[in-house]
Amino acid sequence: MMNKYILFLLVPVLLLAKAPHENAWSTPWFTGPLLAPSASCNKLREVSWQPYLFFTNTFGTFDNNWNRKNTSDMWAIQPLIDITYGIASFMDLEVTPSFVYQTSGGSSSIRMNDTPLFLGFQALRQSEASWFPDLRISLHQIFPFGQCDKLNPKKNGTDSSGKGSFQSGVSFDFQKTFKMSVEHYFRLRWSISGILFASNVHVTGLNAYGGSPATNGDVTPGKTYTFYLSGEYTATRNWGFAFDTVYTLITPDHFSGTKGRSLVGSPTSHQISFAPAVEYNYSESFGLIAGTWFTLVGKNASQFYSGIISAVITY
Repeated sequence: MMNKYILFLLVPVLLLAKAPHENAWSTPWFTGPLLAPSASCNKLREVSWQPYLFFTNTFGTFDNNWNRKNTSDMWAIQPLIDITYGIASFMDLEVTPSFVYQTSGGSSSIRMNDTPLFLGFQALRQSEASWFPDLRISLHQIFPFGQCDKLNPKKNGTDSSGKGSFQSGVSFDFQKTFKMSVEHYFRLRWSISGILFASNVHVTGLNAYGGSPATNGDVTPGKTYTFYLSGEYTATRNWGFAFDTVYTLITPDHFSGTKGRSLVGSPTSHQISFAPAVEYNYSESFGLIAGTWFTLVGKNASQFYSGIISAVITY
């Protein structure tokens, strides 16, 4: 009888008691965001593969007064793979080869893109007891594998896929993870990147910098500065939301030689874009992320929108 009475008292207690949080964890899983570079070097001999697929439509430009003008649609499908390998406990090597299929006005082309190579160094590592963030300093070298000049006027610009210049730069990539609650984390990323040196490019005919069939001369590309402010929030153990805000500043190109009938080179360019995304993290070493990327405003810059899907595999 006493046993039945005790069991009767325990039933409401068991019903009202909270089940243990199976989703609680101490190390969050992150895949994104879509664009901002990582601020953490790969461990020694650790390999990360991140294939991307971009679907992009460039449909307008912003003039010198920040006003938008419509242009013919330029559709692009661009597969890209980001491969990172840890060559020391504090250093990694990263390369991102890609090619692009472009179509506009009934013309189309498939070309390689310029390929960047990064050498990253871990300068700072974050910890729970400190406000110091992760900091990865990377040196950039861009190799001009894309087509830059001698473009076919009948291709409507679809055969342009590179700058034709060896370009070097550096970036300072930061990130800090904040524990919001037992089950929710927020990771903030911010980055400053600059392409500080670009070799001269000899161009003939219609080229990536403008010109006409009579163009013959040398272009010194402008410097490119990119600023990222990005974040990720873990809604559950597996699902998360991410965003990137990107500001790009490009200084003027300089041309010497015979221009022909058209201008060669661009003036100072400004562009602000935004990329929201949703991510699914299957495990610490595998995740998927998909989202959009589009321009908000610009000056002497293009206007586009893009759909992006990517996966991250680490081992």
